Amino acid sequence: MSKYVFKPYSKIFPDLFLAEKKRIFSAVGEELEIEHVGSTAVPGLGGKDIIDMAISSEKKDLVLLKLKELGYGFYPEFSTESRLFFKTDRPDPEETMRTYHIHLMSSQSEELKDMLFFREYLKSNPEEARIYADIKKRASTEAHENGMLYRKLKEPFMKEILKKRSR
Repeated sequence: MSKYVFKPYSKIFPDLFLAEKKRIFSAVGEELEIEHVGSTAVPGLGGKDIIDMAISSEKKDLVLLKLKELGYGFYPEFSTESRLFFKTDRPDPEETMRTYHIHLMSSQSEELKDMLFFREYLKSNPEEARIYADIKKRASTEAHENGMLYRKLKEPFMKEILKKRSR
């Protein structure tokens, strides 16, 4: 199975996000902000069909433990200094299983602010979202399962959009 594919947007993405958000809230029991980010958060965009979530909390250690209890694997090799990365696969009504990613950060993280700005920008600018979809399609074909190349092919567009964010 190819990891870097481009699939059309599905109208079930918001519902899948909301169900997982509720599951996380009930398990963690702490004040959290959970945002739907990534391609599945932009109606009509399409992409790898992974449900990406950004969680902001100042109690990262507690959230890390609770996410592990929910079946999320922690991947330090895909984390950054300001963002912890988690992944799980869950049963899905359209696919046999669907992948969920969590990006756990502080609420003051610039990385979080960039994710939210990028999402909102694409939602508000359908033509730019279409351009990004074309870039993602091309990247999924050209990357040949090379994640670094896949991200590198998308990076110039993303940087141009993020330049519009006032810091």
